[in-house]
Amino acid sequence: MRSSKTIPEPETPFFVWSSVEHTIGVTVFDEEHQRLAALMSQVHATLKDKQDRALAQNLMGALIYETWVHFDHEERVMAEVGFHGREAHVAEHAALIQQAKDLLKKVQRGDLNSQAMPDFLVTWLIPHIQITDRKYAACLQRHGFR
Repeated sequence: MRSSKTIPEPETPFFVWSSVEHTIGVTVFDEEHQRLAALMSQVHATLKDKQDRALAQNLMGALIYETWVHFDHEERVMAEVGFHGREAHVAEHAALIQQAKDLLKKVQRGDLNSQAMPDFLVTWLIPHIQITDRKYAACLQRHGFR
């Protein structure tokens, strides 16, 4: 999904990562969350600054893929430590990936403004990290994940 076009770096990120608000205390997942936040800001900047829908849609597809990879990683670790809330967490992941894919298809067809995808992702990512992911963080920390 790489493009020869330059991906703009946002002057003001669409989503500003805050260690206080968004860190869950598991370094590998905090880093992955930060990467997803940076990708969201790139999608937003591509739409806002360049008005390049094709590049933005490619970035949206990459963001969905990176999110899926991140979810898979979380799910494998939750299984490894026997996190009791894993099934509900996995179900939420599946629903969110499906919603993102459905939104991308609508954007590609021209049924939605491209801004719908970054808006959806930021309104989903913050509560998912702050509420859902923090539920497994203590369990992972007890198993030595820092």
